[in-house]
Amino acid sequence: MRWKLIGFLCGFFLTVFLLFYFYVDFTKDLDPPESRIPTGLLLMYSDGTPMMLPRSFWIELEDVPPYFLNALLVSEDKRFYYHAGVDPIGIARAIVRNISNMSISEGGSTITQQLARTLYLTPTVTWQRKVKEMFIALWLERHRTKEEILQMYINSVYMGNGLYGFASASRYYFGKELSDVTLNEAAILVGVVRSPENFNPLRSWQVSKRKAKTVLDALLREGYISELVHAKAVEELENMDYTRKVSIDMDEEIFWRVARELDRLGYGLNELRQGYRIYTTLDSTLSRAALSLPATVVAEAIDPMSGAVLLYKGVGLTYPEGRRLLGSAIKPFYYYLAVLEGWSTDSELVDLPLKVGDWTPENFDKSYRGIVTMRQALVDSLNIPSVNLFMQLGRENVVDFLKNELKIAGHYPEDMTIALGTLETAPEEVLKAYSAIFNGGVVLQPYVVKRIEDVNGRTIYEASPNVLNIVRARRLSPMEASAVLLSVMREVVEKGTGVRARQRVPVAGKTGTSLRTAWFVGGDQTFIMTVAVDGEDLIGGVHAAPVWSQLVSNYSYSGKMPKWKPQTQLAVKTTLPSLTLDVDRLVQWLREGTLSIDAMVEITSRLDGSALLDFLSSINERSPQLAKELWERIKARRSW
Repeated sequence: MRWKLIGFLCGFFLTVFLLFYFYVDFTKDLDPPESRIPTGLLLMYSDGTPMMLPRSFWIELEDVPPYFLNALLVSEDKRFYYHAGVDPIGIARAIVRNISNMSISEGGSTITQQLARTLYLTPTVTWQRKVKEMFIALWLERHRTKEEILQMYINSVYMGNGLYGFASASRYYFGKELSDVTLNEAAILVGVVRSPENFNPLRSWQVSKRKAKTVLDALLREGYISELVHAKAVEELENMDYTRKVSIDMDEEIFWRVARELDRLGYGLNELRQGYRIYTTLDSTLSRAALSLPATVVAEAIDPMSGAVLLYKGVGLTYPEGRRLLGSAIKPFYYYLAVLEGWSTDSELVDLPLKVGDWTPENFDKSYRGIVTMRQALVDSLNIPSVNLFMQLGRENVVDFLKNELKIAGHYPEDMTIALGTLETAPEEVLKAYSAIFNGGVVLQPYVVKRIEDVNGRTIYEASPNVLNIVRARRLSPMEASAVLLSVMREVVEKGTGVRARQRVPVAGKTGTSLRTAWFVGGDQTFIMTVAVDGEDLIGGVHAAPVWSQLVSNYSYSGKMPKWKPQTQLAVKTTLPSLTLDVDRLVQWLREGTLSIDAMVEITSRLDGSALLDFLSSINERSPQLAKELWERIKARRSW
């Protein structure tokens, strides 16, 4: 007898020790339960309309109706206030019922255990998970009050359709606050808990009503409602019809864009989830119109005078995730630099075959025009004249301007191909740089968080423009240069490559085409938008500009253009980096008659002495006779 007692005591203490050991081991590194509750902040459009239904809208326990709490407790955990997280009586009752029904339909989980499962574990049913669930439930009861546990449960339990918490489910399924639901609606919401994806009203209204009746029956059985109230509620339940009350859709990328900005501002989601309102800068009409765009299209719009983001649609809008080759959408940046340095848009650029090392750039249409103005080169997005301009400005100067003045983050190639947009950057970086052209030289950081209000409606954060840089004045001020360049970019839309973006009011813009992306960037002083369409064999003016036009039709676009005028006389130049001409092709064309001597004389006679000498020397190396003939004709022309 004595040895049996000793054995029993040893077994008992060993069991207690092992249970305590596993309890400590399972719970020693647990995060605070509040940090595990799904985000419940409210996102709003700039006009105050809801942008999205939060996955878990937070509600205080004191705001939950008593009849809802009664329905929840009688259905899920009648002894909630009497156990320590695990209810042995409930477990025993579940075992008896499962044996009687020859099933495992009841598990005896308390509300605390369900909370432990929601916050820390997976739904997969295993005995290991069940043990961990019990230990975590005991840990929760040690570290939080009953009221705190119940409040966290109400705000985190899964309710189907991606929703967490009864407050979100109430808004989504019934279009009202949880504090305003009727007894029957409360019963329906509580009935969803047992099988959220199957018992919710959207999935099956009739099943949802049957589950609600079992909740009403439990309320009657436990004495929370009278037979009269029960009978009336059941009758009303049978006659209830259902249509979804809330239909709010949103591009999920907006949420993560907002979350990243909040983090940079020092506001963590844990702090904000308890009913804080985040007012964004986004335009509701424009944003909803963009929801129908295919996944291959990304679009972002900002106010160039403030940096406020008006539209944010699609994956990969920020750098480095959204790296795309920029194509000809890069050209306005160095044309802007040229105008700043005093170049007139009437300056002449040579449009003849080029060869820069092993690189032989071509115009899109494979044709050449001899001499064109800067204005014509940008309006028609000609590559060869643009490369000539880029080379005259100097690669180092242009790259320095892009990086350090326009603040474009991106992957910069080491060769001259950057002139035609082999810079890899993201749409938001493009908008940031274009804003300087549209507003007169101020580079602004785009922002999407306009205001933050706490649960009491107090404003705890108000956004203001963040100036990253002001473009340095050269021969012209940035405002003067903006006025000049925007007048040319208006022609891009009126009669150039961007005609498919044309509106009844002025639009200044630029197309871009790269290997896998078509671009259009355009707008006015109050609105600029970039559209990038990803895919093969796309053209900016054909595939991106119409999307821009379609979207802007949903916005109160005014076409407001600056009235600034340059006060400085601009220089009209004719320039040609002659050593980069593809002289072999030119000589061949001259010999074949594809290019006439007269046309060649017309072009080269405009060069200054040094450039002309370099060019004729290159011709002389290949054909002394042709070089002599050109020189004689040029002398004769200049003597006129």
